[in-house]
Amino acid sequence: MKSIDSIHEITKAMEMIAAFRFKRAEGRWSKSRNYLAEMEQLVADLSSAAENLSDPLFEKRKIKKKALVVMTGDKGLCGAYNTNLLRLANHWLKENSAFETFFIPVAKIGHEFFRKRHLPVLRTYPEKSMVDLALAKKITQELKDAFLKGEADSIEVLYSSYRSGGIGQNRIVPFLSLNYLMAPQDKKKDFVEFIYEPDFNGVFFTLLSRYLEGKMYAMLLESLTSEYCARMVAMKQATENAEEVLDDLRLLRNKLRQSTITRELSEIVSGASVLV
Repeated sequence: MKSIDSIHEITKAMEMIAAFRFKRAEGRWSKSRNYLAEMEQLVADLSSAAENLSDPLFEKRKIKKKALVVMTGDKGLCGAYNTNLLRLANHWLKENSAFETFFIPVAKIGHEFFRKRHLPVLRTYPEKSMVDLALAKKITQELKDAFLKGEADSIEVLYSSYRSGGIGQNRIVPFLSLNYLMAPQDKKKDFVEFIYEPDFNGVFFTLLSRYLEGKMYAMLLESLTSEYCARMVAMKQATENAEEVLDDLRLLRNKLRQSTITRELSEIVSGASVLV
């Protein structure tokens, strides 16, 4: 009972810490997602309205090499959060067996997982807990370099999206190339004409760079929020389980104590009756 009570205190403290970090991460992510949604719509409109867009990030290649960015957690004790992400990464690997595939792990769990299994890794970022814009810019720039140098013809991102009050859903979303932003030809006529100042290239490519950095930053924050939510739920369940075990042990202890007292009283009564 003493050991379980100690575990109960630890899980309760970890639940409180995870709840504090979750609220802070959720606040940061909530502020960024509206900005990203508007930015994505604006870049998509400009991309689809542009004529003969020749930026290399929009290049249509014959895909031979595919890379998957896998955003796991830095620590465990968060239920099936990391397990489900890595299971989906293995499923992606089997589905794309016809291509030359690479992984780009973000966070310690994924880094150690792919290192121990000697799976092909294109880049690695062992720390995710301190998510900031500098980390998002670094990852974005290195992914752009890898795409432009031909190290990967397609780059996707696997992360756990956050759902309020529920378990996050694992998603694989495209990152490069940016062809997914282009609208079909039959819908281009629906776009209005834009006036650019100073010119289209100056506006569009500045927005494009900020969009990619903002998208990476938002996915990192959402992944971190989902991780803290999963850890908070897991620690709450562990705390409740410890309380149930303690209640069962208290009941068992009281039954044994009552049984011992009853037996001793019976022995006393039996001894007294013999003396009489």
